[in-house]
Amino acid sequence: MSFSAIELVSIVDDDPFVRAATSSLVRSFGWEARAFESAIDFLASDVLMRTRCLVCDVQMPTMDGIALVERLGREGLYMPVIFISAFANARTRERAQSSAALCLIEKPIDAAELETWIGRALGRP
Repeated sequence: MSFSAIELVSIVDDDPFVRAATSSLVRSFGWEARAFESAIDFLASDVLMRTRCLVCDVQMPTMDGIALVERLGREGLYMPVIFISAFANARTRERAQSSAALCLIEKPIDAAELETWIGRALGRP
């Protein structure tokens, strides 16, 4: 199967270890993964329009995940979003729930939970 036929999951996280681990997990599930260290890098990428699901850290420098999703919406770009956070306190949960995101997964990421949510985002049972 060519990469153009595989559904693309983009990962945005400022932690290089989380980016690498999450990308590896996504590929092991059978999807294409592209990782970005910042929201700005993702917005400037050539895969923005191909992204079928976004896995995004909530707390990042410069532009956080919630601001990224809001900006995508203002630009008319809608894609399923799965937030991840090592700081899933009440305020972070409230912000994530009031956004357009599907869910908030706490770090360390549970592989089965991530696979389930990406499957839902891509319309798989």
